[in-house]
Amino acid sequence: MRPGTGTEPGGDPGPDGGTAPGDGRIGELRLTIDDLDRRIVALLAERTTVVRTLTEYKRDEEAVRSPGRVEQVVAKVRGLAEEYGMPPGIAEATYRTLIDELTRLQLDRLAERRREAAPGARS
Repeated sequence: MRPGTGTEPGGDPGPDGGTAPGDGRIGELRLTIDDLDRRIVALLAERTTVVRTLTEYKRDEEAVRSPGRVEQVVAKVRGLAEEYGMPPGIAEATYRTLIDELTRLQLDRLAERRREAAPGARS
């Protein structure tokens, strides 16, 4: 309990000022979600690093956008979601957003490389 509040961490006071039934468990589950979020973000950061490296080998917008590869990845994560008991639509929406953002990052880097390679560009 948080001192002086009568509530568990993450719990909300009940109508009588105490904690509602289950508030302790809610707090525990929220801590688990916080830990999962840290791990997910660490994995996404690792994936982003790999994408940045991959971008250095791509020479044009078509190679960056790779619609066939996008659909392959989406199909793969939908299958993984089903395998793990997750609604596939959540995995697909998450990955489409991730891919859109990483595509933008790659296109920005491609444009930067082109500027650097242009005659008269500063080193």
